[in-house]
Amino acid sequence: IMTQKILSFIVIPIILWYYLKHSFWKFWKINKSSFLYWIWFWIFWATVIAIAYYFLRDLIDWQAINESLNNRWVTKATFIFIFIYIMFWNSLLEEYFFRWVIFHSLLEHSKKLAYFASSILFALYHMAIFATWFSWWIMWLAIFWLFLWAMFFAWLYQKTKWIWAAWIFHIIADAIILVIGYVELFN
Repeated sequence: IMTQKILSFIVIPIILWYYLKHSFWKFWKINKSSFLYWIWFWIFWATVIAIAYYFLRDLIDWQAINESLNNRWVTKATFIFIFIYIMFWNSLLEEYFFRWVIFHSLLEHSKKLAYFASSILFALYHMAIFATWFSWWIMWLAIFWLFLWAMFFAWLYQKTKWIWAAWIFHIIADAIILVIGYVELFN
């Protein structure tokens, strides 16, 4: 997985940055007028996550998730470090890669392709993480929701021209999911 992340999040962006001549610093520009977008949508998506968890919690194979995490040396003691890594570093890498490298690069050529390609790649990337955690239909439901989230993240990035809005929202969504996971797995 580490090799995949290095290739995906470092090597490919450097190559694209070099060949496409994108302004790296423009991606990080802070736009204060866009601040309210992520607050309203955070409330909406937090509600969606809570409702989905409420209705699907008994259909999720928490034992399979626990075994998968144990195979990856994730325990109650190490979970806090993984929590911090996923929330802050991994979410930043994902936003950088899927919104700037993929979405932003393709947006100059085709808006539809940019939305579709960045969103489907985001969803499929996450499938590798939880492919064994769910029954097939819940996995495809999760892929569908991840696709919609990625579409929303891309829209938010395009609308605000502000990576921070998508990243902060991503942090909050990950935090909600990680807290649910922690409660289900370790309490």
